[in-house]
Amino acid sequence: MLEPPDLPDSHITEVLQASFGIKAADLQFLTVGNDSGSWAYRVQDPSGRAYFLKVRAPADDTRGADVPAFLQRHGVRGVLAPLTAGTGAAWIRAGRFALALYPFLDGRPAAEAGLSAGQWREFGAIVRTIHETSVSPELAGLVSREAFRPTRFELFGRLHQALTSPDPGDALASELAAFWQDRIGTIRQVTRQVDALGQRFRSLNIPPVLCHADLHTFNLLVDGAAALWVADWDEAILAPRERDLMFVIPGIGQGLMTPDRTENFLAGYGETVIDQDLLTYYRYAWAAQDLAACAEEVLFLPGRGETSRRAAVDDFMNLFEPGNIVDLALSSRPPPPS
Repeated sequence: MLEPPDLPDSHITEVLQASFGIKAADLQFLTVGNDSGSWAYRVQDPSGRAYFLKVRAPADDTRGADVPAFLQRHGVRGVLAPLTAGTGAAWIRAGRFALALYPFLDGRPAAEAGLSAGQWREFGAIVRTIHETSVSPELAGLVSREAFRPTRFELFGRLHQALTSPDPGDALASELAAFWQDRIGTIRQVTRQVDALGQRFRSLNIPPVLCHADLHTFNLLVDGAAALWVADWDEAILAPRERDLMFVIPGIGQGLMTPDRTENFLAGYGETVIDQDLLTYYRYAWAAQDLAACAEEVLFLPGRGETSRRAAVDDFMNLFEPGNIVDLALSSRPPPPS
């Protein structure tokens, strides 16, 4: 998020002291990420040691901390896990927020740093290990199972009504409305495909694996020693492995993947049967999810500042650019009728 949450800095520092034994000499809000329910801070203690603080709302959605903590306990390498609080938990509740504290990684997102062929193979091997990790009953109770219906899909009717009304609202809402109306045929094609493919896959019993579900290379960090770390587990889900593989075959946006990157990732991932129809569904689902999330940010989330709303309008339009997710979905091979 681009604006801080409704959580006083003084409350955050009290929680850090009481739950982690860390006195915050400096607390800096970071304008990173696109999730409307997630915020980030850099924390520094008096010795100069830095930490990364993740604030999440609502407080009952804690998989972003619980899943990497579980994987770390089970020896899965390359997973950026939270530090343990004094209670032994991976997160702490602060009112309607959940707080998780991480080491501050001295690194860069792989999308910016770039990966060598060997690192792409290593990334593939890390993801294969995650997919092959058996999930405990306790963790399975915290992580939802794929329902083949993207988040916010139910918003499209309400969004369409608002964006085709005579008065959609202020200048930003009107700008989004004009673009929405110009692209309405494409938007309907995306939602129809998501609905049809989702119904098809809901009728099948596809064995799930533990998926990160947001596995693009902005969520893969490269540290100063060139080690890889998978971060930001807020969307973790039990789903077919194609839920994650969609991010590398061929990716979700222009410039993120190339054929040689995909080839090296799959070499590290190892032999597997990939369902192309599932990949098609997940491209359409990602497009629908992002369209709804951006429009919701502009129209339906009270308290959002102009900076966040302006970014959401720009992001919405960018989804339709050549090589980005709407284009990738529409270019996918449609599965035959079942």
